[in-house]
Amino acid sequence: MTQTARDISYALRQGQLVAIADETGWSVAADPINDNAVEQLLAIQQETGTDLSLVIQHADQLVMYVAKLPDIAWELVDFSEKPLIVIFEKGKNISQKAGPEAPIAIRKALNPEIQRLIGGFGRGLLTLSFGKTQLPKVAESAVSGHFGVLPNKVHLPRILKLGATGEIEFIRK
Repeated sequence: MTQTARDISYALRQGQLVAIADETGWSVAADPINDNAVEQLLAIQQETGTDLSLVIQHADQLVMYVAKLPDIAWELVDFSEKPLIVIFEKGKNISQKAGPEAPIAIRKALNPEIQRLIGGFGRGLLTLSFGKTQLPKVAESAVSGHFGVLPNKVHLPRILKLGATGEIEFIRK
C-alpha cells in the first residue's frame, strides 16, 4: 500500500521514523522535537556514521532553527538549484537529545513531494541522509513507512559552513 503525505505526517507526529526518497537518495526522517524519535535516529547514526541534517521546505523556515542567521543565508538556501547543506554555528528549536545549542546542518528540499510533506507536517524533518539508492539494513528495520520516489541519478549535496557574520567555508564542493 502506498502511503500518502498525510499518513507519513501522522507517523512522524506519533514519534515514528520514516524513510524518504529525494534528490539525495534515501534518508530516514524524524520529528525534530520528539525526544524518542530523535533517540532512535541517533541510534542509527551511531551504527552508520551518517551525519544529522534538518530538511526544510523553504528558506523562511531558517528562522525557526538557526539562532544567528546571517543575511546571505536566505539567498544561499533559497536559490540553490542543487542539493546544498549549510552548517550554521548554533541551532535552536530541536530536541535536547540532538544538541540544540550545537551547530546545525540544514538543507532545503528540492523535491516538490518532499516540500509538500514538510509543509503538511508544519516543521522541518531531522534526517540521516545515506546518499544511496537503498537504505542500510539497520535503517530499513527502524522505519514505519516510505515516501517519495528516487530520481534517476542521486546527487550528493554540497556542504558549506556559514559563520554568524557571513563567512563561508566549503567542506564539499
